Formats: sequence, structure tokens, C-alpha cells
Amino acid sequence: MHDLNIPAIADGQAAGQWQTSNDADAAIANALADVLTVDFSGGNVTLTNTQFRSAMTFVPSGLSTTRSLTVPALKRALFVVNNTDATDTINVVCGSTTIAVTASQIGIFNTDGTANGLVGAILSTGGAAGTVPTTRTITAGTGLTGGGDLSADRTLAMTTDQRTRTIFYVIDGGGSAITTGVKGDLPVPFACTIIEAELLADQTGSIVIDVWKDTYANYPPTVADTIVASAPPTIISSAKSLDTTLTGWTTAISAGEVLRFNVNSASAVTRVTVALKVRIN
Repeated sequence: MHDLNIPAIADGQAAGQWQTSNDADAAIANALADVLTVDFSGGNVTLTNTQFRSAMTFVPSGLSTTRSLTVPALKRALFVVNNTDATDTINVVCGSTTIAVTASQIGIFNTDGTANGLVGAILSTGGAAGTVPTTRTITAGTGLTGGGDLSADRTLAMTTDQRTRTIFYVIDGGGSAITTGVKGDLPVPFACTIIEAELLADQTGSIVIDVWKDTYANYPPTVADTIVASAPPTIISSAKSLDTTLTGWTTAISAGEVLRFNVNSASAVTRVTVALKVRIN
């Protein structure tokens, strides 16, 4: 019956009518949903009427050069999915009409039952199944590095400037000269490395600040946990200081560790900002 050759139940048919119906249902299901793998390893392929009716989607195997897939002059819709080969083309042919499905493309076709009645549209899948073309690029925007085309693995990362942050802690004497001792704690929520230590005082004076570090589990840090060795942040008869060498410092900070700030000595200064410039790992 019709171009799909679906079995029809004849007028007055009784015996075997259920079998006829089942065969018809199977033919419809195959024509609408089944996949037929077409073997091109032996050359061009011409589908028989039975093969053409047996599936909705046709996929290649053994494709090593451009091949032709000739389809019968029957009415139906079909897909040709060229997703198994990186370079070769399938030419879909009906009579004198030929439509090319190149590598990584899907052809959506309709045959109208006439000798040359083939029309279609081509979709690009961008590569083998589940991939995109290697010519596509990933652009590293402002503050990122690592972009490029997809011919190789790409890892995007923040530039050095984008990974640089400053951890601030203010010690305030409330209008009076800062006294010695522990002044407070500061948890650090990200892993980083200290690259500079700067002090900014409210007036000329002198101050030496020790920095202790320990895990949250071991809180609070103690003097045994100092990270500044013999080079603590220090202002001497000035209002500021900057240390970019950090001689002997333990500069690595793990996410979640706690910094404690202890004033070893101070003179005249009533407020000071501790600024630790860090680079996020």
C-alpha cells in the first residue's frame, strides 16, 4: 500500500487479519524510526526498494572516499547522517538529481516518487558526532589567557593581574598610640601566595607587626606560627613601608587559614593599615 508498501487488510479479511495489521505497524515503525547502516567499503551503493522503506535514517560505514548513495523513486522523507568520517562526502542521487552531504553534515531529504524527484536541506553538525570543528576558537577575554582554536586542548586561566588581590587589616588605637599585643584575626577564604607587604600609618612614627598563620582547626595562631621570619612588616620613623622581597617569609596561604596580627612594638602611630598583596593560586 502506497510507497512504503504497507500491507493492507483486504475487504472481508478475517483469518490472519491481526498478522496483517502487525506487519503494517512494523513497516510504519521502521520507516519512521529505524536506522540503516550503509556499507560503502565496496563502492557506491544503490538502495533497493525494500532497503529504502526499511528505515528513516541512513548512516555510512566503510567510507574512505566520496561515494554515491542512489535512492529509488518512491515517496518518502529520510535523513542521511554523515557523521562517521572526517573528510569524505556522500552524494545522494535520485535519477539526475544529486545532493552532496559532506563530512559532519546531515541531509534532510524528500523524494516525491518521480524519476528525478529529490529535494533536501543540509545541516552542519560541526564535526563528528558530539564535536565541533577544530577551526572554531575559544577567545580569552579581558583578564584571561589560554584561548585558541580547537586543534588542541585549551585551558583558560586568569592573567597575573586578575589573580592579584590585596588583603587588608586595620589596627586602630582609637586616637591613642597603638599598644603592643594581639590586635585581631583575619580568615583567608582562598589559596594564595603573599608577594608584598605594605604598612600605611596615619602619621610619622614606628611600628613592627608580626603575622601568624594557622589552620582553622588549630585556631588561634600563636607566635610559633609566625610567617615573617626575621623580616616583619616595619615602619621606622616614617608613615609607610613596602617590602617586596619578603626574605624568609612563609608566603603560601591555604584556603581557610587564619592570619593573626600582633604588634611587637609601636611609637606615635595611632592607626595603621596592613596590606598584604597576594596572588591567587
